[in-house]
Amino acid sequence: MSRSLAERKLAELPFAGTVPSPQVENDKMVTGHWRVQRPVIEAEKCTQCWQCWIYCADACITRGEVPEFNYKYCKGCGVCANECPTGAITMVPELDFED
Repeated sequence: MSRSLAERKLAELPFAGTVPSPQVENDKMVTGHWRVQRPVIEAEKCTQCWQCWIYCADACITRGEVPEFNYKYCKGCGVCANECPTGAITMVPELDFED
């Protein structure tokens, strides 16, 4: 059965109805140093539902095999971890990292 034009166009829309724009990095607007916790993902638990990507207010998550965090701009708010239905994202104290 052939899909209608509307169904084909709907399938072409970006994920979750968002219109992606290129990520722009501005070194004068770095906010990652505010963070006291950072999100860390357990790849084995990730189901690629992209709830983290949808809810990230700072657009710090890139969709790949698993979500990738841009720690340069991540403020450590924890929304991604809170929205993850499988618990794949945990917030870890920043002092646990050397970088």
